[in-house]
Amino acid sequence: MGFTLTLTVGAALLAAWLDVRLASFRPKTPTHSLTHALISVLALVGSAGLLGLIYGIPQIAFLAVVLGVFLPALVYALLAGWWMMRALAELTGFAGR
Repeated sequence: MGFTLTLTVGAALLAAWLDVRLASFRPKTPTHSLTHALISVLALVGSAGLLGLIYGIPQIAFLAVVLGVFLPALVYALLAGWWMMRALAELTGFAGR
């Protein structure tokens, strides 16, 4: 439980840092935000499927796949989610408040 929580919080912090650091690369339109959100869901499901497929390999190799494949997909999913929330806030008018 501790590793899962730490991985998720770390991914959220990485996504927040990337959002602030690379603000010029944010999607410009809600359509682009939605596209990124859909791609990130596919990447997250694919990486989770890969983890299920390779379950049973040595623990160090499994951890390497978690950190090398699942963590970037999780960061991208969280980042795309924030982009989507920002796009929805701009569409509904909550961004200026």
